[in-house]
Amino acid sequence: MISYAPALSTIDAAILKIIAGSRRPIGQGAIHLRLRKQGIVVSAPTVGRKLQEFEAGGLVRKVSVEGRMLTERGGAVLTRHDAETRLRFSGDALLNKLRRGDRRHLLDLLGARRVIEGETAALAAVHASPGAIARMDELLDRQADSVRRGELGLSEDVAFHLEIARASRNEVLNSLVGLLRQHRQYDLLVTTMRAAVGGSLVVEHRAILSAIQARDAAAARLAMEDHLRKLAGDLDRYWSRSRGRAAAAGRGDAEDPGAH
Repeated sequence: MISYAPALSTIDAAILKIIAGSRRPIGQGAIHLRLRKQGIVVSAPTVGRKLQEFEAGGLVRKVSVEGRMLTERGGAVLTRHDAETRLRFSGDALLNKLRRGDRRHLLDLLGARRVIEGETAALAAVHASPGAIARMDELLDRQADSVRRGELGLSEDVAFHLEIARASRNEVLNSLVGLLRQHRQYDLLVTTMRAAVGGSLVVEHRAILSAIQARDAAAARLAMEDHLRKLAGDLDRYWSRSRGRAAAAGRGDAEDPGAH
């Protein structure tokens, strides 16, 4: 059986919406015509191939020689696609903010993460499967190895937080965490600045994982909030040092190191 990704392609979604909007079974020719009316240029054989794929994946069913209708699974996939599309569009303004690297926006970002990821950690303590916990543990081992080699452990950091979000089993919170971690320049900036003042990601991550392993939701929430609060504190220390160096050099106020 074909497995469909959470995000359908534009053509996939258009075809499924046409089928969903039809009160009767609808065939390849009618779908092809409606796509053309929508300005979507695709060949009739391609539509036929898509319909076969959808049927194999359980998204549509052939009712008669007249055509196909959407299944319950197809409706769920289409609903999820529409919800994620709305989330992406509504996140555009947020992403524009996140692309600004100044101090205030970095701290606002961390404040938002503290609220959202505190909840995902608490939920992960309740819902995380043994497999998810094992993946988190492996990621932290890899992060520790990376740090020992003098690297930042950035990819493992992002993956660890995303794994917790997935383990929460809350699709909305999972999507929000993914949105907040989507801009990797921010991750690099924050991790680099923290490394400069000696912050320890691995130790704090271990505390979060320990609480999740213990199935202690309250402790997991507090560990995550403490981790992100310390991260914000380290960023303040970094900026304070930067201002101090600028003043000592006679340059007045330091240029905001995150303004690029």
